[in-house]
Amino acid sequence: MLIFSVVIAAILLIVIVLTSFASKPERMEAETVEKKLGLGSVKSCKLTVVVDNNPDSGLETAWGVSILAEVGDLKILFDTGPDPRILEKNLMELGVDSSKIDMVVISHGHHDHVGGLPYLAEAKPGLRVYVPRGLGKGLSNLKLDVVEINDTTVIADGVAIIGPLYGPPTEQALALNVEGKGLVILVGCSHPGVVNIVKKARDDLGVKPYLVLGGFHMAGCSEEECRKTIQELLELGMEKISPIHCSGRTIRGILREEYPNNYVECYVGCRIMID
Repeated sequence: MLIFSVVIAAILLIVIVLTSFASKPERMEAETVEKKLGLGSVKSCKLTVVVDNNPDSGLETAWGVSILAEVGDLKILFDTGPDPRILEKNLMELGVDSSKIDMVVISHGHHDHVGGLPYLAEAKPGLRVYVPRGLGKGLSNLKLDVVEINDTTVIADGVAIIGPLYGPPTEQALALNVEGKGLVILVGCSHPGVVNIVKKARDDLGVKPYLVLGGFHMAGCSEEECRKTIQELLELGMEKISPIHCSGRTIRGILREEYPNNYVECYVGCRIMID
């Protein structure tokens, strides 16, 4: 009888322990990761689309993307478009002093995202450039401080590089944690899938996504695929969706017509303030 009671007590103890772990595993993991990374947050951020193939201003268009993220005095250029001349011209038209850019984050190695780097190497030699693992060697001829990223990494208070994920190619993203809003996520071409990138950002940082801006790599995708992507982003907690560059007209049209409260229409020269 005593042995039976001991066995029953042991079983009950195991059930209690397993139940406590199962009750909130995702949040516990997220909190642990956030504490480990020391993400922090920012009070606001300003985004400016420097290069894009969607026109709506006097700026020059090109097939590619470059987005300037400003957090306080920190200026981060995400991708550089395909052409040094276009990057230089558009930065000047937008009133951005390239010598004041503090760092560059490159999503992946395709030319329409790294083509503007030679201009920055001349304008600000030694500028720090964060690239996905394996890409650094290809940029060794430029006068830049190239740092390869192997995993999600905090690079400033409230600012993290997400990734990399394999598409192909290997691609990373940039995330800004804005107080009271959540993660503002910049994507280059989303070769690994924009939903996968956003999910990794949320899981790695333990913060709800708020806005995703950049290339979704969905030009030519069906309406069904576009609607599925939109729904999955909303289910992840995303409030604002802004596809540009290689995203295609279909997803932009669906968002414009059916999700006006979630859609942020963007193009070269567009400025977004989040606070």
